[in-house]
Amino acid sequence: MADSFLKREVSTGTNQKTWTVSAWIKMSRTGVNHTIFGSDVQDDGSNYATLSIEGDGLIKFINQQGGSLVTNFQSNRKLLDLTSFYHILLRIDTTQGTAGDRIRIYINGIQETSWAYSTNSASQNADTGVFKSGNANLVGTRISTGGNNFEGNIAHMHIISGQSHPPSVFGETDSTTNEWKPKLSPTGITYDSENSAFLKFENASALGTDSSGQTNTFTVNGTLKQSESTTSNLFCTLDGNQAYDTSHVRYAGTAYLGTSGSARGCASTQMVKNGKWYVEFKPETDNPQASGATISIAKNGTHAQRRWRNEGNSAIAGLETGSNGCEGITYQPMTSTPNIVDDGGGGTVNYGVQASANDIIMMAVDLSSATSKIWFGKNGTWFSAPGTSNVGVPNTGANAGLSFAKGDDFWGINVTSVVNQANNANRHMFCNFGNGRFGATAVSSGNADDNSVGIMEYDIPAGFYCICTKNIKDYG
Repeated sequence: MADSFLKREVSTGTNQKTWTVSAWIKMSRTGVNHTIFGSDVQDDGSNYATLSIEGDGLIKFINQQGGSLVTNFQSNRKLLDLTSFYHILLRIDTTQGTAGDRIRIYINGIQETSWAYSTNSASQNADTGVFKSGNANLVGTRISTGGNNFEGNIAHMHIISGQSHPPSVFGETDSTTNEWKPKLSPTGITYDSENSAFLKFENASALGTDSSGQTNTFTVNGTLKQSESTTSNLFCTLDGNQAYDTSHVRYAGTAYLGTSGSARGCASTQMVKNGKWYVEFKPETDNPQASGATISIAKNGTHAQRRWRNEGNSAIAGLETGSNGCEGITYQPMTSTPNIVDDGGGGTVNYGVQASANDIIMMAVDLSSATSKIWFGKNGTWFSAPGTSNVGVPNTGANAGLSFAKGDDFWGINVTSVVNQANNANRHMFCNFGNGRFGATAVSSGNADDNSVGIMEYDIPAGFYCICTKNIKDYG
């Protein structure tokens, strides 16, 4: 979360020459500085070390002591992927005789050797200041009061004093997929009793818990939340690289902050071609304008799929014109007479009951056959088919809001802005793809799909699933 971090004060100093930080990270947006690990002399502004992903995507490690920049490494490689986890490994060992072996950074098991900046490499046997008595070890922020906080997910984090470990300790190549994946229970690590820690983030009520056996637990600051996404099962989120403005993607990619004055929006990180899928949405404020709050599905690679771009006062996927077949379907839930819009020839049809602020809007999409179907509902009740009193029943395929030809493309989710016209304030559109929250607020129920995956507010129709990598593999 953007306002959250972990902190642990160093009361007893340990080895400042040799140490390791390993973490699996997934960013929710670019354009901001994401701090992974920091060591700070209680905010004096002159003594600190940080490992971060900068706003331009460069991985960066800096070490400042006594107001002087001792070390400054910034990669040429840019980390801009918001759809998956990166493994970031920082190895420090200033006792090495070879200067290039004193500071080493690895991404997904591969050592970085190309640097935009590579200045002031640590001298042999130099102390780095990290794990020094009086410092604070920080996760997700640069300084002890918060700054350049990490926005996204951090998993399987090791902070190790006194040892410099290679990537093979923490990860391995999957023999089937050839992907770099974490070792969930790595061996060969000795955690010192003072400052080393293994943060699994598996206890939702105590996310700073140390699982190394040394009880070096961190204090949670802010509204840090546990995510259902893991390195082995990644849930769909909103993609900051497919948003009108990356700064408006919030809450680890589960909300879009609408801006006043025009319709803007965001597309999802994951798309589906087959199967049956369920998602929930929650607007933060009332907005009866037709283009003020929309929920869409759209084909990959089409103009409709990229209608999150501001186009005058409309960014609605379902209002794309000149299409060749159905490219986008949009629901406008907050008008007095809500509409479902099909730009593939179905036109605009009145459907459902008007939604208000904090109502939960349900969507079920069946892509299991050539003629596909979509349903919407509100607060646990599915809407009747347009022009009828026949209530939708997604699990049987009955009384859909719309039937459409799916074609051979992948379909993704789009949302457009929610703007409070009464006071011209910006407002969120929250999305629950299975993480069990609307922003920082947990759902009051805990409904998983038939694959025992996800946390939804309402019962997921039988045979429908949360959009995540596990379910896409099994059903998509």
